[in-house]
Amino acid sequence: KRYPSIDLGLCNDCRGCIEVAPQIFRHNPDTGLMEVIELEEYPIDLVDEAIKNCPEDCIFWETDD
Repeated sequence: KRYPSIDLGLCNDCRGCIEVAPQIFRHNPDTGLMEVIELEEYPIDLVDEAIKNCPEDCIFWETDD
């Protein structure tokens, strides 16, 4: 299973991923950090678009092995 992940050490909190895919990414006001919303499946095209547009290259695919 593939799922998107965010390297929070690189993330500059621009929230561009939320603009591209608000059903996948969110900002947690309690932690002040970006998060991936837990879904059964992730739309590949939207995640790839968020990856492509991330200025810090901090979004990537991970897999469960």
